[in-house]
Amino acid sequence: MKQQLLLTVAFSLFFIVAINAQKIEYKGNVYEVKGNSILLKGYNVTESLTLDDQRNIRNEYKAKEKAFREADKNNKAKEKAERKQSKKERKATNVDKEKKKYLIF
Repeated sequence: MKQQLLLTVAFSLFFIVAINAQKIEYKGNVYEVKGNSILLKGYNVTESLTLDDQRNIRNEYKAKEKAFREADKNNKAKEKAERKQSKKERKATNVDKEKKKYLIF
């Protein structure tokens, strides 16, 4: 159980780091979107791109960001359900232990 929780947390952290600077492949180039800037190989190329290219790159970025947020939301819901289930299991074992204490043979 702890292993699953650890993997889930590590997976979530991976997504958080990935969203900080998202890489988008567009017309054979890999662009990085940071805030309002579009970078190509570390250089700001926002002004040199056409408005259509900027719009398309940002739309792809928004789509990937939305998918990331959905996956993160699902991960959090799954973690919450696992914690709830784990808590129920612990409570059930504690009840069983209490019952065994007072059994007289």
